[in-house]
Amino acid sequence: MKKIFVTTIGLLFIASSAFAQSLSMGVSLQGLYFDADGTETLKESANKTSKSESGVVPIASIFIEGETPTGQTVGLEVVPYSAKLADGGMTQDDDAETSGTNTADVNASNMLTLYVENPVDTQVSGSFVKAALSTVEIETDETTNTGVKYGDERIMGFTVGFGAKNDLPNGDGFYKVVAEVSHFEGATFNGTTGNKIDLDDFQSAAIRLSVGKSF
Repeated sequence: MKKIFVTTIGLLFIASSAFAQSLSMGVSLQGLYFDADGTETLKESANKTSKSESGVVPIASIFIEGETPTGQTVGLEVVPYSAKLADGGMTQDDDAETSGTNTADVNASNMLTLYVENPVDTQVSGSFVKAALSTVEIETDETTNTGVKYGDERIMGFTVGFGAKNDLPNGDGFYKVVAEVSHFEGATFNGTTGNKIDLDDFQSAAIRLSVGKSF
């Protein structure tokens, strides 16, 4: 299903680009705040450990977009690297399944976003509303006393935002500032020993600055 979604994103962008009056490319930098909850369930003892994680991470991306004859902007954004979301460690001696020191990193990689920006008439020059669909792979990189490894899972999210687009002072290109909120679906990460981690649905908020040029 998720592979179909990724393919659909590409096809939709190609189709919309064919009707675009102009194409633009650029780079973006966002400060992303996230708040997520998860629960690890051990196979043998059925013990459950819950953990919450929140934080702010900087994420850079590249984008290509086109303007349709009706004035909307349709674009595809790619994060071309793996961004660390969280890391941590724990030492336990009360359970044979977790005894010892366990560490883990959680990364987001291969993030693709298809977005539409629709101009709106407000007192803010160049204002628009934004809607987007994203897919991102959540990777786990752990070192555990028992040797358990967890798989990676691809999740999807929906974003809405409000922003403004205007020309750069020198006239050579444009810039955009966008405030946005997102909702991502949860996932289950199955371990090699039968343990599992359930990631709940989670939300994020971001402020994004983009700079681009039309061709």
